[in-house]
Amino acid sequence: MNNPIITLSESQSFTTLMVDYLSKNENVEPFYQAYPNEENLLKQAEKKLRSYSRRELLVERLQAQYSEISLTQKQRENIELLKNSHTLTITTGHQLNLLTGPVFFFYKILQTIKMCASLNESQKKYSFVPIFWMATEDHDFEEINHFNFQNRKFIWEHPHGGAVGRLSLEGIEEVVDAFLNFFPESERKKELKKIIDKSYCSAKNLSQATRIFVQELLGEYGILCLDGDDARLKKEMIPIFEKELIEQSSQTKIQEQSAALHDLGYTIQVYPRPINLFYLHGSKRERIVEEEGRFMVLNTNLSFYRKEIIDELYAYPEKFSPNVVLRPVYQEVILPNVAYIGGGGELAYWLQLKSNFVELDVDFPLLFLRNSLLFLSEKQHSKQLRLQLSNQELFYPIHELVREKVRQESTVYHTILPYENRLIDLFDELEKLAEQTNPTFSDMLQAQRSKQLKGFDKLKKRMMKAEIKEHQALSNRIKKLKNELFPQGELQERHVNFSDFWLDYGKDWLNDVYDAISPFTFGFIIKTLSDDRK
Repeated sequence: MNNPIITLSESQSFTTLMVDYLSKNENVEPFYQAYPNEENLLKQAEKKLRSYSRRELLVERLQAQYSEISLTQKQRENIELLKNSHTLTITTGHQLNLLTGPVFFFYKILQTIKMCASLNESQKKYSFVPIFWMATEDHDFEEINHFNFQNRKFIWEHPHGGAVGRLSLEGIEEVVDAFLNFFPESERKKELKKIIDKSYCSAKNLSQATRIFVQELLGEYGILCLDGDDARLKKEMIPIFEKELIEQSSQTKIQEQSAALHDLGYTIQVYPRPINLFYLHGSKRERIVEEEGRFMVLNTNLSFYRKEIIDELYAYPEKFSPNVVLRPVYQEVILPNVAYIGGGGELAYWLQLKSNFVELDVDFPLLFLRNSLLFLSEKQHSKQLRLQLSNQELFYPIHELVREKVRQESTVYHTILPYENRLIDLFDELEKLAEQTNPTFSDMLQAQRSKQLKGFDKLKKRMMKAEIKEHQALSNRIKKLKNELFPQGELQERHVNFSDFWLDYGKDWLNDVYDAISPFTFGFIIKTLSDDRK
């Protein structure tokens, strides 16, 4: 079955910046390297290979980070490929959300995998390997400590404050048990429980748990997870971190580019600081600030003179952690990367960063918007057809959709329209008569026209409101379908967890996602899943 795709604009789910960026609006061109398509990606590959020099280190650290995990055949092949001078990466990244959080987590990774597969099939000059960069150094625990299942929210309570990847998994078994209690007994439940037990209930920290969980679900596709909280990788960032501490140029460059975006009417996503680094100290991750020649670590007693903090950086680079505006730079320094796949919010802040990449002499990757997906069961698709809802109409605000459908069904609305047109015609005739009589009557007539048409519009709305009540059954069916597909008024992909699909379709659902994804297409993909597999 073909999977229909609606445009970004039709989905009403993307910012003007994303729509303009992907429609090649010339205003946005200065803020990115090249338009995201296959031709430009291959050009970027040639450029990146000329500057990249960390291949041996990357392979060594991937092997070290996977030392306790049995790699799949495809992963072993990808690591071998990375040793070759013609191999590049395509990358996505995400927070370490509990049980992966919203389901688009999988869309990002599977699109990265499928784009690499597509490129490896379409040409032989380069090889491409998919990378998932784990955001292990984030410290916003409240953003990652929960997930939804069957419209229930499960929350993991845990002391926190530092890099989330280092968190122990204390208390997570209680959350898992509560979640699985709502899962009906089945082979799918047993399989899922086995995966969770192997990852979240056995790992030493959240970073390892996430790696194992992704491995169990997606390892066969060849994805390689990379953890940036790594002393050997951080060592490669010493020159850039030193420049950040001493020259503090990132803020100026990013602010200039952000101001240019703002002047064009676009919303700014991130705001750089004078020093865009944190210091990792025990269980804490705190900002570094400079005050009167001293480098202070906020909320601690730590402070350094300039020479002392540079000595600290060279001795212990693993203690320095980039924030949201330097993390992309870190990623692009470490990887032979040509493209980043992210959501609209992510790409919006990447579009603020190009000038800083130039300042730091780091290649800026192509930016691909991840696919968005909406899954329907066959039953839901049948409801859509019976209600005569187009794919575009599924995304309308519910009040607009109900009003439009009732209007189409309404006898009153179509009956009253000719009267409104006759009223307009009448005032047009009166205006001609007034002009022949006395031009001063025109203002009086215009005021009366406005008053009468407003009154008529009010009458029409009241009649439509009454009509909606008469079509209450239709209205209720529309609302029910909308609430099923957009739980709590949110996009499905931003609310539900993968377990909602696992419940009905098991692990095969991952293949459904992979098949639906169109890696070089920008839009909202709608896919109907067979009820026979439930």
